[in-house]
Amino acid sequence: MSRRACLCATVLICLLAGNFAQAQTRPYHARAGQVQRAIDAAVEYVLSRLNSAGQAKDEYPPSDPRFGTRTLLCAYALISAEVDYRKTPKLRRAIQWAMDNELRGTYAVALRAMTLAALKDDRAKNLLARDMRWLGRAAYNNGAYTVRPMGGGKFTSQSSYDIDTGYFAALGVWASASRGVEVPSGYWKRTKRFWLNQQRPDGGWAYRLHKVGGKTIGNTYGSTTAQGVAVLSICFDQLGRREFLACKPVEHYDAINRGLEWLSRNFSAELNPRKGPEWYFRWLFALQRVGLITGRKYLGGVDWYAAGSRELLRRQQADGSWHFGKRIEPTCLALLFLTRGGAPILVNKLDYPGQWNPRPHDAANMTDWLSYNYERPLGWQVVDVDSKQGDWDDGRILYISGSGPVAMSDEQVLAIRKFVQAGGLILSEAAGNSGEFSLDMHRLYQRIFPRYRLGPLPAGHPIYTLQFSDVEPTGLVAITNGARVLAVHSSKELSRALEIGAAAEHRPIFNLLANLYMYLTDKGFNRPRGQAWPVEPTPLPADAPTWSVAIVKYRGKYDPEPAGLARLAKFLAREKQVRLKKSTPTPLEKLDASLWPVAHITGTGKIELTEAELAGMRKYIDAGGVIIADATGGASAFTASFEKLMSSFGEVNLVPQNSPIYQAGPYRIGPVRYRRVVARTMPRSLKHAPRLEAVYRDGRAVIIFSPDDLSAGLVGYPLWGLRGYTPTDARKIMANLIHHAQKK
Repeated sequence: MSRRACLCATVLICLLAGNFAQAQTRPYHARAGQVQRAIDAAVEYVLSRLNSAGQAKDEYPPSDPRFGTRTLLCAYALISAEVDYRKTPKLRRAIQWAMDNELRGTYAVALRAMTLAALKDDRAKNLLARDMRWLGRAAYNNGAYTVRPMGGGKFTSQSSYDIDTGYFAALGVWASASRGVEVPSGYWKRTKRFWLNQQRPDGGWAYRLHKVGGKTIGNTYGSTTAQGVAVLSICFDQLGRREFLACKPVEHYDAINRGLEWLSRNFSAELNPRKGPEWYFRWLFALQRVGLITGRKYLGGVDWYAAGSRELLRRQQADGSWHFGKRIEPTCLALLFLTRGGAPILVNKLDYPGQWNPRPHDAANMTDWLSYNYERPLGWQVVDVDSKQGDWDDGRILYISGSGPVAMSDEQVLAIRKFVQAGGLILSEAAGNSGEFSLDMHRLYQRIFPRYRLGPLPAGHPIYTLQFSDVEPTGLVAITNGARVLAVHSSKELSRALEIGAAAEHRPIFNLLANLYMYLTDKGFNRPRGQAWPVEPTPLPADAPTWSVAIVKYRGKYDPEPAGLARLAKFLAREKQVRLKKSTPTPLEKLDASLWPVAHITGTGKIELTEAELAGMRKYIDAGGVIIADATGGASAFTASFEKLMSSFGEVNLVPQNSPIYQAGPYRIGPVRYRRVVARTMPRSLKHAPRLEAVYRDGRAVIIFSPDDLSAGLVGYPLWGLRGYTPTDARKIMANLIHHAQKK
């Protein structure tokens, strides 16, 4: 081993032995059951294929230029599956093995760069720079690659090359760039030119092109076309920033769109399009790269990740592997599809008629930076404003960017409102500081939220302070329902900084978005991709029990989370075969206990009832109705005013732990869990006890109040600062309360 290689290996030993403040020690999210079990089985299989020295058991021989490829593919797949190398000796030895052995081939060096980048430690930068230089020198003078390094040699009609090695080389260089290694622009220009020249008239790419009778021929198929789209997207990201920053179109960008059109026309999750079973796992690996880079959820109208996952689950062997014969490579590629493609979606970028995408890499760069800094895999996707509602459910943020006018139909406004009511947040920004866009967004917000108004986001809000205090821009305007922020608008552009990256002068904008991420996810709870908040409706028989609840309307901030009871209804139908019916918002003086034996009052501000409303409330209770109330978000103003209101109806008592409300309903309420901001301030003896209050009449609770949030918990979203029960316990408590109130 050379002196330089020894030095690099020594540095890596330090990396592997070190303790990192931000290093991951456990997965931060769980994927939906079947997929997670498939991942776990594949991880065990891959680990079983590493020997005691860390080398893959069927590694290529040292004389083969592919030597090291299988070992590094194992290491890269395991790291991407969130296996902690510090706690997994085989993985740690595999990385060390790759450094101790001299690698002479394009695949192996590219995979080493990708593996080092996946370690996510800045101290690997020198090692990455070395591999980047090797890969830059390994191409022909026209940017073509083969499995052996060509050292910049002249490319001729007799030269051997292939698209696949060029794809891996570009990924290796890009991985180096993503960790701060400076890549000469000449590399990306040469790579872009080569891949543009390789694109066929139908929009696809072939494995290699041939000259026959003066004609250039080459059959296009799925894996190579996906590779072409991915590499060109990377090149445009690296080279087109001047145009993107000026919100101008980039020359040749249509080549990517033509490649995507090819993939949409020919998409298949069962076969490598137009190639059949050959290179199927290469196809899936390239497919997830296209999805992650472009933000596409659909190709040819098919959810590529859902379809690919189903097919992989069907094909997986009992030992966790895929394919037959030497299965390391297909198993690692399948594992990479499931793990990288299944990263939780944080951002939905809205595609609407108009200038919606002036900075095409802003959302990708945002989620990449958050993923790196918080050691939590995150993704993004493009959603069409006219797509079905379920397409938006993966993400928490609906990102609306624009450099010109924006107009929405009533149906589109309704779709956006439903997204927010389900727990989402709108982040809008005026690209290029477009005043026209900001004015249109202000008008649009009035239509989306007719009960609320835009106003300055308070200086002490967690979006400004939760993790970082050095944030820009300040002076944001926002819409809130009193429990949470529903929308944030910046008239000062954010996307320019996101397109450039988190350089020092732009770091305050990234810090702002980090605060927003921590606020929205309650410091890091990420929902797995495909596991949406809404629960699918469950058909019920006509004679299923029906519970009826009236939503109370009063002057003030009533019913701030209208989706909560609707979501509870889906859970009750699925788990308890009960039909829950709710009214439209109804004034207290119009409540009818014979139709609606339960009335729900909630809010986020002070509640002050008129004499007519008080009379209506008394009449409703006298007729046998029961009032259930909670302070949405744990709002102190609502709590203080409602407890005063309760006391005018009788003595307020704490509901005892052995009450039928807790013990005789559809759920047995034992120890409960509170949101973290509540739990961390409670005495240990009270941390798991529910604390409902009630006014009793003839031994029966007629007004039941929770000062801790139930309504936001029913919707089910995580959020920093909510004072209440976790969603699961909020759902069970509310179900038991409604059940108790239905009984005469």
